[in-house]
Amino acid sequence: MSERVLTLKDMTRGSGCTPRTVRYYERQGLLRALRSSGGHRQFAQSELERLNFIISLREAGWSLEDVTEFLALRNAAQTDGQAVAGFQATLDTQVERLDRKIAILQRLRDELAQTAHVVRVCNECTSLQARVECKACARVPALGQLPRPFRLIWRARELDGASRYDEQRADGDELSATDDGDE
Repeated sequence: MSERVLTLKDMTRGSGCTPRTVRYYERQGLLRALRSSGGHRQFAQSELERLNFIISLREAGWSLEDVTEFLALRNAAQTDGQAVAGFQATLDTQVERLDRKIAILQRLRDELAQTAHVVRVCNECTSLQARVECKACARVPALGQLPRPFRLIWRARELDGASRYDEQRADGDELSATDDGDE
């Protein structure tokens, strides 16, 4: 019994992406489809798995160029030895990159979860009053102990009177003694 072919609709249902995305990836050579006698695309089951892998790589921040190079590594090499070496180097680089991204995402998730907790406390005050005085609030930690998103968004006016975002201050970095902030 032959393997069931998938239609464009099957590909979109199985991946959650749009028909336009599937057609685009096919035009870029990332997916392969045969045509029926009526000209409709027919994909092998493995192409849906490949599509979902491509989507995962793209969601992880890979550029289309990186995805294309990665999927073509073996075919682009002259020998299997070169292919393996290139594959290993790419994997090592991408794993390091993902580890950095995961650390950032985990830190951001923690900050946002802490901020959500503080906002729940603030919601009680703002549901009772139209305008609240956050500087005098005893229900939340001091300004310097608040999660970064809360400080930078809700209490931004209190950050040394600064009205613009100061990345170094937000990250807790001090300006060097020679940098007065003017350039």
